[in-house]
Amino acid sequence: MNRITNQMINNTVKSNLMRQQFDINKMQDDLSTGKNIHIPRDNPIAASNQMIFTSRLTEVSQYISNIGDAKSKLDEVDTAVQSAVSVYQRIRVLAVQMANGTYSSFETKEAAAVEINQLMEELLTIANYKGATGRPVFGGYKTGNEEQFNPFVPIYGSDPSGNQMITGVQYRGDAGQMMREVSKGEYLSVNIPGNQLFWATNQIITANKDISGYVVETNQSFKIDGKEISVSPGDNINNIIDKINNSGAAVKAARGLNNNLVLETTTPHQLWLENVGSADILVNVGLVNPDSQNPPNNFDPTASISGMSVFDSLIKFRSDLIDHDQEQVGGADLSLIDMGMDNLLHHLAAIGAKHNRLEELEKRTETEKVTVMDLVTKNEGVDYAESIMNFKWLETVHAYALSVGAKTIKPTLMDFLR
Repeated sequence: MNRITNQMINNTVKSNLMRQQFDINKMQDDLSTGKNIHIPRDNPIAASNQMIFTSRLTEVSQYISNIGDAKSKLDEVDTAVQSAVSVYQRIRVLAVQMANGTYSSFETKEAAAVEINQLMEELLTIANYKGATGRPVFGGYKTGNEEQFNPFVPIYGSDPSGNQMITGVQYRGDAGQMMREVSKGEYLSVNIPGNQLFWATNQIITANKDISGYVVETNQSFKIDGKEISVSPGDNINNIIDKINNSGAAVKAARGLNNNLVLETTTPHQLWLENVGSADILVNVGLVNPDSQNPPNNFDPTASISGMSVFDSLIKFRSDLIDHDQEQVGGADLSLIDMGMDNLLHHLAAIGAKHNRLEELEKRTETEKVTVMDLVTKNEGVDYAESIMNFKWLETVHAYALSVGAKTIKPTLMDFLR
């Protein structure tokens, strides 16, 4: 037989009231915050899922931000390249007019040469175009913090009449590709280095060194157009050629007639050669100047270099106009201008393709964000209709409990003494 005391009844009533008060308090928290998980013990599995969903939501939001930044960068590049194409179209019109004999007088050709010089100045301005951040768009990684930094540096000279004119243009930027992560493990380049965009022909470098007996003695690496290539002790010229051709760089390596190394780009651009660390392999094979190894323009002075930038081709065109060499104007010059135009249009099309890709990726990522947000809401969100109903039920139960408890613990010591 169990012994029931007044104290036991009181404790039971208080325990029940406290438990109900706790449930009411939690329901109030749920309704006021809109969440049904406040600490992991509320629902360990849901809390674990919530961490995953929240992490993914943050990740997706960052990708959307990266896509927006990438689109802005591509818009800057697109604007500049379209301006360059417009200038080049005018240059081509002049080339066709001068080539077919429409204008044959000396004064007209001189005037055309003067206009070509002005158009080159405009093209140079576009090549040094600075975006919204004030940094050059076509400088590769080397965007520079100084306002005066320009990736393309003109060299001026004088024509026979003593007028100032551009006689050469050197690229001082680098071959860096600015990447943006637009999806998990998916990166997209948002710039075009100037040594690729403003180039008219493939470039060929022919080393002037017999390396038939050359053998690599130590592990070392070198880069061609940013692609790192590693060689090992015992590698000979054939092994080096194979590794270059399999590196993924837009260049083809071959053995020359004099057992020398020949590099030719497979797309119009200026080659970018650099040894990694203390490596000296590019010096040993006769491609890089031992006294000035940092690119650009670090080729061995004994090597033969061929290939033209768009500026080189325009300088040649202007000179042929001044010399009245109509055969060159209508042949080689017009061909070089067409190649330069083709390269500009190729990059312009690539920019458009990347922009379209980003548009589709943005739509997909926005849809994924909505899906993840829905998962977050369903996982931790409160069903207000059900919660309010449960809250009212708890209030009713609590009111009944208070009423029953008041009647249960009502007797006092005087009631027992009567």
